[in-house]
Amino acid sequence: MKLTGVKKLTNSKFLNMYKLDLINKSGNKKEYFVASRREEEELAALTKNHNKADAVMIIPITENDEFIILKQFRPAINDFIFEFPAGLIDSGEDIIGAAKRELFEETGLEAINSEIILKPSYTSVGMTDESISVVKMLVKGEVTSDNAEEDEEIEVIKIKKAEGKEFVKNNNVSIKTALAILTI
Repeated sequence: MKLTGVKKLTNSKFLNMYKLDLINKSGNKKEYFVASRREEEELAALTKNHNKADAVMIIPITENDEFIILKQFRPAINDFIFEFPAGLIDSGEDIIGAAKRELFEETGLEAINSEIILKPSYTSVGMTDESISVVKMLVKGEVTSDNAEEDEEIEVIKIKKAEGKEFVKNNNVSIKTALAILTI
């Protein structure tokens, strides 16, 4: 495939649609549609920069060996799903700074220490160039969702790491969160 053109179709603050014009190996023209959090000149299809993280997912673990998980409403499914805290990396922020900010905003907790365990990686490469990094954090403090943004419906819960597999099996858990729980 060869990329021959890009057209921005929407103009939204957090997510936009782009039409990619392509020519396949037989010389036939194709259109492909991509959702992106990036401005046109920063699209991975154009820059081929695979080291940029748009967002961060945090795996918070307490000193009592508990995962901190959010039960969060997501408009795309019009329902609640269990997932680890996550959010966009603001302009000028690094991965760890964004992770600490999002952790506090969504859970009220502070990081004792942190480790990037996954460099920027694409979330659903068949439809978006969105990439996230994953940060594991040992956390402390009192759990609260009082600092969440106005449009976030969040309930913060704790589950014992030892009960993680059963939790994933019996609940509506995002794939990123499920995989992290099952492998850590």
